[in-house]
Amino acid sequence: MSRGPLPPPPMTQPMTSSLPPPSLPDAYPMQAPAGSRNLLVALAIVVIVGVGLGAYFLTQGKRGSLVVTVAGPGNKPVDGVEIYVDTQKQSQCSGSPCRVPDLKPGTHLLKVSAAGYPPTADVAVKVPSGEEAVQNVELARPSDGTGVKVTAEGRGLKLFVDDKEIGPLPQELRDMTPGDHKIRIDGGDRYEPFEKTVSVQPDDITDVAPKLKVKKGLATIKLGDNADGAKVMLVNGDERRPIPRFPLAVDLEANKSYSIVAEKRGYSRYEKRIDFDDGQAEKTFVIDMLPSSSGGGEAVAATERQAPRQSAPVSAPPVTRAVAAAPPPAAAAPAGANASLTFTSTPPSNVIFDGRPLGKTPKSATVPPGTHTVVFVHPEMGRKAKSINVNPGQKATLTVKFP
Repeated sequence: MSRGPLPPPPMTQPMTSSLPPPSLPDAYPMQAPAGSRNLLVALAIVVIVGVGLGAYFLTQGKRGSLVVTVAGPGNKPVDGVEIYVDTQKQSQCSGSPCRVPDLKPGTHLLKVSAAGYPPTADVAVKVPSGEEAVQNVELARPSDGTGVKVTAEGRGLKLFVDDKEIGPLPQELRDMTPGDHKIRIDGGDRYEPFEKTVSVQPDDITDVAPKLKVKKGLATIKLGDNADGAKVMLVNGDERRPIPRFPLAVDLEANKSYSIVAEKRGYSRYEKRIDFDDGQAEKTFVIDMLPSSSGGGEAVAATERQAPRQSAPVSAPPVTRAVAAAPPPAAAAPAGANASLTFTSTPPSNVIFDGRPLGKTPKSATVPPGTHTVVFVHPEMGRKAKSINVNPGQKATLTVKFP
């Protein structure tokens, strides 16, 4: 009997309880996901930075202070001290030493000044964190500057230093560098040029007072006391040039010899030489004439009076007043027959009696009888001339008032 096909064998379950899982090769270790690893690294960096910043602020962030001591040359005490830190004036500092608190750690700029001393330059001072820095400052010796003072005066004068035009004279320069400098003065139309090398010393003003040589002078001629109607001439050698009007301002060559001559009936002859040898290129001459009891007389040298100088660039020309000579003093009278004269003036002035200076008013003198000429001279208001006739034994007072 034949048998049909055999049934399929029954399905079996795998056995899992007793067999270990298969092992992987060591070449393929287990790895964490990439996102987790980056997060761990970032956290580590944050922790490190935080710790570092904390340590920095704990050790470096504390504010410090600065103590400043100030003295003059030779450790001399200084009053009126002013202290600036980073251009800010420290109001709490009125003397030395001074403490400037609450400064950030680092470098600060310090500047010190005091009355009578030049201020210091900015000095860099380092203030450590949480510490106190000390800075000693010695102020320089007081100085008027370094340079030259040129005192020549005159119209048209210009100063050049090292060929650089400075301006009209007088001039004072205080910011020059020490050493040799060329000083040049352009005299314009009236003065010869001047040039000199000057050695300038540190913290010193060198005086330069050159005597300039005049090449063309300006003479102004005016009429003074008793000069109206006089015949006035400008004389140069054989040349006699009448002066038709007054005042007269005339340019004259300084290397030529000129004189002013004036004549008037009943007055002594007046004569005055014009020169510019003193370096003044502009002068004024005032003619004063004195009565002559004998109708004539010899000329006498004039006395000069310079008007007060004005500020540069134009200085006031000196004024020259001249008087003719009086006749010789009268012959002395017998003893006991002389006269007594008192001289007064407002304001006080100097007295010239018969050509002889007596002194300042009020002044008394015993004089011989007769006619005498008295000139009262004031240094700013000019001259006044008077004549007086006194008798033997007479007492008289002669008074004038300026101007």
